[in-house]
This record gives sequence, structure tokens and C-alpha cells, in this order.
Amino acid sequence: MLTLYFARHGETIWNTQSRMQGRLDTALTEQGQAQAIALGDSLRGIQLDTVFVSPAPRARRTIELALQAGHFPATIPIEIDDRVHEMDLGDWEGLSVDEVKAIAPDNLQAFFFSPPDYIPTGNGETYRQVSARMASFLSQMEALGQAALSEGRDYHVLLVSHNITLKALLALLKRKPLSLLRDGPPLKQAALYRAVYRSGQAWEIVEPDFDTSDLQPSAGGSQKEDNP
Repeated sequence: MLTLYFARHGETIWNTQSRMQGRLDTALTEQGQAQAIALGDSLRGIQLDTVFVSPAPRARRTIELALQAGHFPATIPIEIDDRVHEMDLGDWEGLSVDEVKAIAPDNLQAFFFSPPDYIPTGNGETYRQVSARMASFLSQMEALGQAALSEGRDYHVLLVSHNITLKALLALLKRKPLSLLRDGPPLKQAALYRAVYRSGQAWEIVEPDFDTSDLQPSAGGSQKEDNP
């Protein structure tokens, strides 16, 4: 059996400003550092075999703080994996949501609510491209799961990544179409998810409890995430 634990990085400066981060980076806030430490507390006692982390400094800092807080040994293998980097947002990176809304309101609406219709700018990615690289990562996890089963052992993997990237992963785990990739509540910073793989069965997903009282419903009833 394989258990995949995954979490978004801690809160950053641009998260608090509702700015598009993508492949750019800003430092964790004090709250973000506290979230990363709390993540480590949640993981304490789990025998992690491997850690996968995005190349983004905000994700790497999150995992550093979490592993320290959880008192994990320095010998745990840590793999920096480009596949789990955040979505490349092209020319939007660094802009606030309001600034993007002023120049591309329809495309911003698609970005939040209709992934197949979103058109990236500059060198940005489509949602389909993000989903494809997360499908590659998930295939690797399933192969590890099969190996663990054949060896008669349990395998525990931790992934620290990003909001949209993990949304894509969740959609794949739940076998949702691309159009529903951004459905559901936002991924709160450093909230711990768990997915268990058993041969011949669907992934069993355990999500943290969410307070959704601060979400803004759209006219169509969808929920807009609190930051991009």
C-alpha cells in the first residue's frame, strides 16, 4: 500500500495581496512559516520514505520548516521535481487579480471557473499541460504503490506543491474532467491531504476540514478561491 501525503506551501506575501505568483516567488509570511511548522506537527510520527517538492523557494522553505518541526531525520530523500511546480501564468505573473481583471476580464473568469477555456499569455501554460505533468507524477506514485504491494510493505510519500498543481492532482485522483479541475473549496496553505493507493482500487482520499464561510459564490453558484 502507498500513502501519498500532500500539502500546499505556506502563505506568502503575494498570497496576502491576491497577486498571481506562478513561477515567480515571494517569501513566506510569519503566518506562512507558522503554517509550515504546523504541517510538520501534523506529520510527526509518520515514517516518510521519500519527499517530493516543487522547485519554488516558497515550497522548499515550507518543507524545510515542516521536516524540522516534525523532527524528521536529515537522511530522508528529498526530490525537487519540476513536474509539481506551479502553473506558469505567463504575462500575468506579478499582477494582482484586480489588475488582470481590468485587462482581461473574460479570460480571468475562465481561469477561475472554466479551465478548458482559459488562454495563457506569453509563455504561460494551459490547464491541460498542468494536468499532463501531474498525471505523469501520479503514474509514478501508482508504480511505487504496486512495488510496495509486491514487496508486502507500506510506503509513505510526502509532496509539497501549489494550489493549481494540487487541484490538478485532486481532479486526477477523483477522475474528474478538466472542466471541473478548479471545483470545490480552495486548498488552504499547508493543510494536509492524504490519498491511499491499493491495487485494483480507486484512490481513497482524505481531505482536511474546511471553513468555507469566507468564500465568494459566483452568479453561477461556483466558489471563487481566496487567492490564485
